Amino acid sequence: MSKIDKMSILGVRSFGVEDKDKQVITFFNPLTILVGPNGAGKTTIIECLKYICTGDFPPGSKGNSFVHDPKVANETDVRAQIRLQFHDVNGELVAVQRSMICSQKGKKTEFKTLEGVITRIKHGEKVSLSSKCAEIDREMITALGVSKSVINNVIFCHQEDSNWPLSEGRALKQKFDEIFSATR
Repeated sequence: MSKIDKMSILGVRSFGVEDKDKQVITFFNPLTILVGPNGAGKTTIIECLKYICTGDFPPGSKGNSFVHDPKVANETDVRAQIRLQFHDVNGELVAVQRSMICSQKGKKTEFKTLEGVITRIKHGEKVSLSSKCAEIDREMITALGVSKSVINNVIFCHQEDSNWPLSEGRALKQKFDEIFSATR
């Protein structure tokens, strides 16, 4: 079974953009509880976990509103970075890093996803794969040992979508078919 050890967040939503602002969250075994007042960043932490594991942005953001606003930071470019360290299904140490940049172009902001890196420690040696999103997404699904559908609909289900188990007939069946990879 895979186990998440720690994650660092920089430049995402209200998390600062300077190196000194980087926040590191250490996860405990078997349970970590996120507690804090409204606006403290609890949802952002879960959204970062989902993004680093699947490459999917929070609903409605398309990445733009996920990265700290360059206007608020008084910068033309804001780099955001999420790093995750975990043990994969084989117990091997894995580190993954995803980076983004949001640039202020006049009155518009331009968002880009930068190349990601996944590093495994095999037999005491570091083996890194630097690539575009799709390959890292596949690698993460394999390393975590769960399907993307389970990650999105069960493990890191966004609070706006959390009522899906109460859906009616066809919609509920489609969700379960997706989760259990069932086809006709």
